[in-house]
Amino acid sequence: MDRSRRLRKGPEFDTAYQKGTAVRGPLLVVRVSANGLARDRWGFAVGRRLAPLAHDRNRVRRRLREAARGVTAARGERGRDVVVVAREGALSAGVAELERELARLLAKAERELAARETAASRTSDGGEGAA
Repeated sequence: MDRSRRLRKGPEFDTAYQKGTAVRGPLLVVRVSANGLARDRWGFAVGRRLAPLAHDRNRVRRRLREAARGVTAARGERGRDVVVVAREGALSAGVAELERELARLLAKAERELAARETAASRTSDGGEGAA
């Protein structure tokens, strides 16, 4: 995954955290927000508390990047920022298992994001949300 497709700086992660929709699963927590670009950007977080040794954290990140490649190839680019946070089960999970979980959580997050945007547009139009 080339550098233009990654979230690398703190403010990029912060924006995804503040504006994004979070969904949780047994292996991962995924936050998704629209980025206004034609491509997806991915960020991966594996905490020191989860894996104290750097090589273990890096191994999990490599597996997550590979899973993200598979999901992007299957679903296509959608112009979103995605932050993937590993949970304890991700340490022992294989790439295929992580890819299935990531695809499931992304679909769920996109449904929630679309519902939230629809609700926001209704209230800003003064339509159904007005009392």
